[in-house]
Amino acid sequence: MKIKHTLTFALLLAIIPASYAFAHKVIIFAWVEDGYIHTESSFGSKRKAKNATITVVDEKGLIVHKGMTDPEGNYSFKIPEKVDSDLLLKLDAGTAHQAQWRIPKNELVTVHSAKDTQAAMKEKEKLEESPSVFKIITGIVIIFLLAFAVKFLKRKTAKK
Repeated sequence: MKIKHTLTFALLLAIIPASYAFAHKVIIFAWVEDGYIHTESSFGSKRKAKNATITVVDEKGLIVHKGMTDPEGNYSFKIPEKVDSDLLLKLDAGTAHQAQWRIPKNELVTVHSAKDTQAAMKEKEKLEESPSVFKIITGIVIIFLLAFAVKFLKRKTAKK
Protein backbone atom coordinates (compact mmCIF):
# COMPACT_ATOMS: atom_id res chain seq x y z
CA MET A 1 0.00 0.00 0.00
CA LYS A 2 2.85 2.37 0.86
CA ILE A 3 4.55 1.57 -2.48
CA LYS A 4 1.33 2.43 -4.36
CA HIS A 5 1.17 5.87 -2.69
CA THR A 6 4.85 6.49 -3.34
CA LEU A 7 4.49 5.61 -7.03
CA THR A 8 1.41 7.83 -7.38
CA PHE A 9 3.25 10.73 -5.73
CA ALA A 10 6.30 10.22 -7.99
CA LEU A 11 4.08 10.15 -11.08
CA LEU A 12 2.39 13.40 -10.06
CA LEU A 13 5.77 15.05 -9.52
CA ALA A 14 6.85 13.95 -12.99
CA ILE A 15 3.67 15.16 -14.71
CA ILE A 16 3.33 18.58 -13.06
CA PRO A 17 6.53 20.14 -14.52
CA ALA A 18 5.58 18.89 -17.99
CA SER A 19 2.19 20.60 -17.82
CA TYR A 20 3.84 23.89 -16.82
CA ALA A 21 6.21 23.61 -19.78
CA PHE A 22 3.32 23.16 -22.22
CA ALA A 23 1.39 26.03 -20.63
CA HIS A 24 4.18 28.44 -21.57
CA LYS A 25 4.76 27.25 -25.13
CA VAL A 26 4.51 30.08 -27.62
CA ILE A 27 3.07 29.59 -31.11
CA ILE A 28 3.23 31.73 -34.26
CA PHE A 29 1.01 31.18 -37.29
CA ALA A 30 1.50 33.16 -40.52
CA TRP A 31 -0.12 33.38 -43.95
CA VAL A 32 0.13 35.51 -47.09
CA GLU A 33 -2.89 37.41 -48.39
CA ASP A 34 -3.22 40.34 -50.81
CA GLY A 35 0.45 41.30 -50.73
CA TYR A 36 0.66 41.19 -46.92
CA ILE A 37 1.99 38.71 -44.41
CA HIS A 38 -0.38 38.26 -41.47
CA THR A 39 0.59 36.62 -38.17
CA GLU A 40 -1.19 35.41 -35.06
CA SER A 41 0.81 34.58 -31.94
CA SER A 42 -0.25 33.01 -28.67
CA PHE A 43 0.87 30.82 -25.82
CA GLY A 44 -0.21 27.18 -25.69
CA SER A 45 -2.91 28.15 -23.19
CA LYS A 46 -4.53 30.41 -25.85
CA ARG A 47 -3.26 33.53 -24.08
CA LYS A 48 -2.25 36.09 -26.72
CA ALA A 49 1.44 36.91 -27.15
CA LYS A 50 1.10 40.67 -26.92
CA ASN A 51 3.99 43.08 -27.55
CA ALA A 52 6.19 40.23 -28.77
CA THR A 53 8.95 40.96 -31.27
CA ILE A 54 8.73 39.45 -34.75
CA THR A 55 11.92 39.37 -36.78
CA VAL A 56 11.78 38.33 -40.44
CA VAL A 57 14.96 36.93 -41.97
CA ASP A 58 15.78 35.51 -45.40
CA GLU A 59 17.68 32.29 -46.11
CA LYS A 60 21.00 34.11 -45.75
CA GLY A 61 20.08 35.24 -42.24
CA LEU A 62 19.65 38.91 -43.20
CA ILE A 63 16.89 40.79 -41.37
CA VAL A 64 14.35 42.01 -43.92
CA HIS A 65 11.66 43.24 -41.49
CA LYS A 66 11.06 43.70 -37.79
CA GLY A 67 7.90 44.53 -35.81
CA MET A 68 5.80 43.91 -32.69
CA THR A 69 2.51 42.15 -32.12
CA ASP A 70 -0.53 44.10 -30.97
CA PRO A 71 -2.48 43.38 -27.73
CA GLU A 72 -4.34 40.59 -29.58
CA GLY A 73 -1.08 38.89 -30.63
CA ASN A 74 -1.54 39.88 -34.30
CA TYR A 75 0.87 41.60 -36.67
CA SER A 76 0.64 42.31 -40.41
CA PHE A 77 3.13 43.85 -42.80
CA LYS A 78 3.62 44.28 -46.52
CA ILE A 79 5.73 41.62 -48.23
CA PRO A 80 9.26 43.03 -48.44
CA GLU A 81 10.28 43.91 -51.98
CA LYS A 82 13.02 42.04 -53.84
CA VAL A 83 12.77 38.93 -51.68
CA ASP A 84 14.23 35.96 -53.54
CA SER A 85 14.09 33.25 -50.87
CA ASP A 86 11.93 31.68 -48.20
CA LEU A 87 11.24 33.91 -45.21
CA LEU A 88 11.62 32.80 -41.62
CA LEU A 89 9.47 34.64 -39.08
CA LYS A 90 10.96 34.47 -35.59
CA LEU A 91 8.77 35.31 -32.62
CA ASP A 92 10.39 36.37 -29.35
CA ALA A 93 7.83 36.64 -26.56
CA GLY A 94 10.44 37.13 -23.81
CA THR A 95 12.01 34.87 -21.18
CA ALA A 96 13.13 32.29 -23.76
CA HIS A 97 9.67 31.96 -25.31
CA GLN A 98 10.48 31.66 -29.00
CA ALA A 99 8.79 30.22 -32.08
CA GLN A 100 9.31 30.22 -35.83
CA TRP A 101 7.25 30.02 -39.01
CA ARG A 102 8.64 29.52 -42.53
CA ILE A 103 6.91 31.05 -45.54
CA PRO A 104 8.01 29.46 -48.83
CA LYS A 105 9.26 31.71 -51.63
CA ASN A 106 6.49 30.59 -54.01
CA GLU A 107 3.81 31.98 -51.65
CA LEU A 108 5.47 35.40 -51.53
CA VAL A 109 5.26 36.16 -55.25
CA THR A 110 1.56 35.44 -55.54
CA VAL A 111 -0.26 38.76 -55.31
CA HIS A 112 -3.85 38.54 -56.47
CA SER A 113 -5.32 41.34 -58.51
CA ALA A 114 -8.76 42.78 -57.81
CA LYS A 115 -10.04 40.89 -60.86
CA ASP A 116 -8.78 37.57 -59.45
CA THR A 117 -10.40 38.32 -56.09
CA GLN A 118 -13.74 39.15 -57.72
CA ALA A 119 -13.66 35.93 -59.76
CA ALA A 120 -12.86 33.91 -56.63
CA MET A 121 -15.72 35.56 -54.72
CA LYS A 122 -18.18 34.80 -57.54
CA GLU A 123 -17.07 31.17 -57.53
CA LYS A 124 -17.50 31.02 -53.75
CA GLU A 125 -20.99 32.53 -53.95
CA LYS A 126 -21.91 30.04 -56.66
CA LEU A 127 -20.83 27.16 -54.43
CA GLU A 128 -22.77 28.55 -51.47
CA GLU A 129 -26.03 28.74 -53.43
CA SER A 130 -28.78 26.29 -52.64
CA PRO A 131 -27.87 22.66 -53.32
CA SER A 132 -28.89 21.06 -56.61
CA VAL A 133 -32.01 18.92 -56.88
CA PHE A 134 -29.81 15.91 -57.65
CA LYS A 135 -27.95 16.29 -54.32
CA ILE A 136 -31.20 16.61 -52.39
CA ILE A 137 -32.73 13.50 -54.01
CA THR A 138 -29.50 11.53 -53.48
CA GLY A 139 -29.52 12.46 -49.78
CA ILE A 140 -33.15 11.35 -49.35
CA VAL A 141 -32.46 8.03 -51.13
CA ILE A 142 -29.47 7.36 -48.86
CA ILE A 143 -31.59 8.03 -45.77
CA PHE A 144 -34.29 5.59 -46.95
CA LEU A 145 -31.70 2.92 -47.79
CA LEU A 146 -30.23 3.22 -44.32
CA ALA A 147 -33.69 2.99 -42.74
CA PHE A 148 -34.51 -0.16 -44.74
CA ALA A 149 -31.15 -1.70 -43.78
CA VAL A 150 -31.84 -1.07 -40.08
CA LYS A 151 -35.37 -2.51 -40.41
CA PHE A 152 -33.99 -5.59 -42.20
CA LEU A 153 -31.34 -6.17 -39.52
CA LYS A 154 -33.90 -5.78 -36.71
CA ARG A 155 -36.23 -8.27 -38.37
CA LYS A 156 -33.36 -10.73 -38.86
CA THR A 157 -32.29 -10.50 -35.19
CA ALA A 158 -35.89 -10.81 -33.97
CA LYS A 159 -36.31 -14.18 -35.78
CA LYS A 160 -33.35 -15.68 -33.91
